[in-house]
Amino acid sequence: MQLKQLFGGLLLLISLTAVAKPTKLIIENMIKRQSSDSRINSVHREIPHYSTNLAAIKYEILEGMITTRGYKWVLEGEGDGFVLARFDYRGDTTIIKIEYDTALVQLKYHDAWGDYVCKKVSAGICYKNARGYYNYTKNLRKSIEQRLGML
Repeated sequence: MQLKQLFGGLLLLISLTAVAKPTKLIIENMIKRQSSDSRINSVHREIPHYSTNLAAIKYEILEGMITTRGYKWVLEGEGDGFVLARFDYRGDTTIIKIEYDTALVQLKYHDAWGDYVCKKVSAGICYKNARGYYNYTKNLRKSIEQRLGML
């Protein structure tokens, strides 16, 4: 078990060093998916904003994590241009990578355990997951979008 945890930690460290950059969402039609376009958009569609202050953008993302409707998200990690947000509910966990720059913010699937493991993922976009994943992550996205509107 310790080897598995060490390997998981190493993978997390490697993935954290990758460059984070939000992009315009393009839903890949070639991927066989279970989830509708509207569900995918409700979570992964980019959020435009008008701030050039990266510290203020990051602050509003963190505020959005703790003011989201329902259960709160916790800070799992951070790096240049991204924040990792973790959500735990009844033994199931999801980790979302929130990428940001001076024009956009975007939520991307990073990792999960239990029922929220994405069955089809491409470039951080989850195409097949449980309804709860989309509902809870959609609430996080809405909360961040509201906070960014205050900038």
